[in-house]
Amino acid sequence: DASNTQGAPVAYMMSDLHRPGAVLDYPMGGMESLINALVKGMEKHGGELRLNSRVERFLLEEDKETGSVCCRGVELQDGSRIKATKAVVSNAPLWNYARILNDSVDMDNPSDQMVQVVQSIQDQADAMTMTRSFMHLHLGIPKEGLPDDLECHHSVLNFDLPVTDEQNMSIISIPTVFDPTLAPEGYHIIHAYTAASDSFDDWVPFQEETGKVGVSPNSGAAQSYNKKPGYRELKAQKAEALWKAVEFVIPDIRNRAKQEGSVVLVGSPLTHRRYNQRYRGTYGPGVNPGASTWELAGADTPIKGLYACGDTSFPGIGLPGVAASGTIAANSIAPIDAQLALMKELRNKDALQ
Repeated sequence: DASNTQGAPVAYMMSDLHRPGAVLDYPMGGMESLINALVKGMEKHGGELRLNSRVERFLLEEDKETGSVCCRGVELQDGSRIKATKAVVSNAPLWNYARILNDSVDMDNPSDQMVQVVQSIQDQADAMTMTRSFMHLHLGIPKEGLPDDLECHHSVLNFDLPVTDEQNMSIISIPTVFDPTLAPEGYHIIHAYTAASDSFDDWVPFQEETGKVGVSPNSGAAQSYNKKPGYRELKAQKAEALWKAVEFVIPDIRNRAKQEGSVVLVGSPLTHRRYNQRYRGTYGPGVNPGASTWELAGADTPIKGLYACGDTSFPGIGLPGVAASGTIAANSIAPIDAQLALMKELRNKDALQ
């Protein structure tokens, strides 16, 4: 029974991937090369990337003529403000930006309309089904003695159990199979993770509640959980499923991981939450109970001048979906003539099918 799953698009994808002559594209230089290309394109057109600049508040106002709530910009953690010339686009997950919106309302002098609009977005976040989190295993190991035809991607699961059972499915990626420059000569790097099948509930006792969406991953407050009694023991226990999964591909992986020059890094759902600023370490939205597809809003929000993109916006989770949501947000802001001009330019470069 493939109801409430992505069975149809996955079947199409697998068929397309294995047709004669098909290839799997892989970015040389890893995902960093894609990020660098995006930053280069943004800066080329006058944009600026600010790191370690977490948004504390949206600058909300109520239009006195229309009564609508408008977003005029953002306030950063250091207190500086950035005024929007056209709009603010938030790629924060719905749970995060609903909380930021709540922090953005002046509770000393709240307007009924602003409170109502912000509450409607909070209600939307509360109603959204959330997928589970991840355990991560990052390894750097010597590759001497491993087969030359080692595959890059592997999935390990017990077919006797439901695929959704906790920690049943592990995904393994060995990107140095495609791009050896990602590691020192003679080494492979490996990333293994449980496929959004780890419950966050086990980690709640170690979580520090700051009252904010997140804090700097490098701050002392962000790292306090890993000093609490029992955390390291639970992390080692939960990582065992990943070690066993990798052993299906590289049977002597534990011995290789102990050799000089090897690297072993284990991440928990709290690590995932910390570095990705993900509420409860979630992968993203899930299909609501009783529904057959995701029920996600588009780029428009009830707040004028505030648009949303990312995996909690249509069309949803995954890199292609998130990229499409960003395009939808951009198209919602850009005038039609600008869009037509861009399509013409792409067509002239044979980049538009």
